[in-house]
Amino acid sequence: MKRTPYLLTVCIITSLGSLHGQSAGTKPSTGDDEVNVAHKDAQEMLGTYVGAFGERKITICLDRIIGNTVTGYSIVAGNERAFSGSWSKLDNDYSVIAKEPGDDKADGVFRFTYVKSTHTLLGEWEANDKTIGTRKFSLPARKFKYDRQAGKYPEASTKTLKEADVENMKPANLRIMRNEIYARHGYSFKMAEMRDYFDKLDWYMPMAVDITTQLTKVEKENAALIKRYENYTREHYDDFGR
Repeated sequence: MKRTPYLLTVCIITSLGSLHGQSAGTKPSTGDDEVNVAHKDAQEMLGTYVGAFGERKITICLDRIIGNTVTGYSIVAGNERAFSGSWSKLDNDYSVIAKEPGDDKADGVFRFTYVKSTHTLLGEWEANDKTIGTRKFSLPARKFKYDRQAGKYPEASTKTLKEADVENMKPANLRIMRNEIYARHGYSFKMAEMRDYFDKLDWYMPMAVDITTQLTKVEKENAALIKRYENYTREHYDDFGR
């Protein structure tokens, strides 16, 4: 079951203390106090985390805590998967076990600790399919920020390109130039070639599987222009150059 694309950019923070059994005007017991304090402190976990996931880059969002349950989702390799589970206090940190729905062959279980001192998720993901195995990760907290200056070809997002800007570029460079437009908005690439290229870049943060509505008018026009020249140069480019 896939979630609505691009929710990661507006990671909603929710805390429903009333679910602990309190009613308005009722003084909680000492036990309730302890639960409420732990629940309030646990809100610190909520947010987005990004880093290496095997050879890929993953973004994990913890978006809601209700009582001792936690929900969120991950973005990796052009795939967005929801998960839900429970959290528990672990000294000064928090331990989480959360499962993906299981309706995808690559679903599995996240087991990690939120390390309060470093604001990091440290743990592993284990696939339901044992032939896939596990992926260990250490993901620092990070907020997504669109930066139109990021990348090798920022002009594709900052100005309207003309034919003269792209007509002498090689097909491979045109492809990077066009896909940088999407990468700046946090597009998670399914295509292995683009995924491998962008996952290695520090500024890149996979955020969603559909960023169409996030593109500016200039970016849409530039992407269309670059694509036309990609197709043209692929057919006519001379290995000796022009």
